[in-house]
Amino acid sequence: MIGTVTKRIRKGGKPSWGYYFLAGVDEAGRRVQPTRSGFATKKEAGDALRIAILEFAAKRNAAPPSEIPAFESFFERWMQEHVTRKCAPKTAERYRQLGAYAIRQTVGIAGQIYRFGDVSLDRFGPMQMELMINALRDRGGQKTKDNPDGRPLSAKSVRHIACVVHNCFEKAVKWQLISRNPMDHIELPKLAKKLPRVVEKGSVGKLLGRARNTRLYPLILLGLATGARRGELLALQWSDIDFDTSLMDVTKSLEQTKAGLRVKSTKSEKPRRFAVPEKALDALREHRAEQERDRALFGPDYQDNNLVFCRPEGGYYSPDRAGARIVELMKKTGLEGVSLHSLRHTHASELLSKGVPIATVAKRLGHANANITLSIYAHALEADELAAAKIWDAAMEGVIGANRRQPTRSLAKSSSGKGKNLEVIEKIG
Repeated sequence: MIGTVTKRIRKGGKPSWGYYFLAGVDEAGRRVQPTRSGFATKKEAGDALRIAILEFAAKRNAAPPSEIPAFESFFERWMQEHVTRKCAPKTAERYRQLGAYAIRQTVGIAGQIYRFGDVSLDRFGPMQMELMINALRDRGGQKTKDNPDGRPLSAKSVRHIACVVHNCFEKAVKWQLISRNPMDHIELPKLAKKLPRVVEKGSVGKLLGRARNTRLYPLILLGLATGARRGELLALQWSDIDFDTSLMDVTKSLEQTKAGLRVKSTKSEKPRRFAVPEKALDALREHRAEQERDRALFGPDYQDNNLVFCRPEGGYYSPDRAGARIVELMKKTGLEGVSLHSLRHTHASELLSKGVPIATVAKRLGHANANITLSIYAHALEADELAAAKIWDAAMEGVIGANRRQPTRSLAKSSSGKGKNLEVIEKIG
């Protein structure tokens, strides 16, 4: 918008200053030109002009009024009435974090730029959604010195944000606030296929050797031996392990949220039972004897939660802190880019590479079905694929050998005319 300061001479010869600026055109095509006069000095008129332009721009860029709620207010309602009632607290926390990325983005509507969270739900269309996805990918993260507009977000993060926004709009459709979900059929950035991070067998020995004299040793060994998740291991109780049958029940998980620690059901919300290797059971027997010494040391102050893995006084470990300590131990061993969860991947990859059926591995890991296991650990089956090819060759050797095709060959002189240069020509019968 361009503004102009004007000057008039009042009666008596004193000047009067004013301003006007072109703000656009109205629906009838007439120019909108706010004007004000009566200022004593040119500076006062100029200062007032700048303020008027800023105020007009702010008013013009405010979200248009609507009976339909703006995205941010509806998102809060959706979180309260749906997410917090249907999802685990940790999941709800993550949804709120992801939604905040979208809320603070900007979006263009009818030639104007608005904050995404301020726009009413019925004003969004597929184009705005796709532009928002692109903005997240290019500059959706925190502002840094190298990225003053915001650092780029990974394809994985963008897809997670898009999923939350889509689910929020989907609820608005079900509640009949809008007729369609503007996120439908939006193209999302593709994910690069990554292999799960595992700890190689040679490094496993080094890790166990480094942890041998720490309280983390039995936790690390049981994670390797069972593939249980971090929260499942930290919620495990001695009553869940039958040392006579070598069977372990996984029925719950320890979760850490901003509100504190809580014990919840497993990720699949289904209990599972499987056998524990004898070497891991031996380590647990030693661990239980050490725990009894802690119990005697603390006496009546000992918190008896019957936990397999706990603090010296019997309290729950913090999942985040325990995980950080194990990562620190791994780094001292020379392992980079791995964590406690990598032991789960190591367990699954090792079993599959040795021919353990996928269904059995899926059961140990607590996957809903074997297809999930296969999609994550297909790389571990390459050895089985080679073995399958060799087995098929051996089985069909006699059949194929007896019926092998014998091509008919004839000799002919090459185009150069030299008899020594011969070309083999196969006749296809």
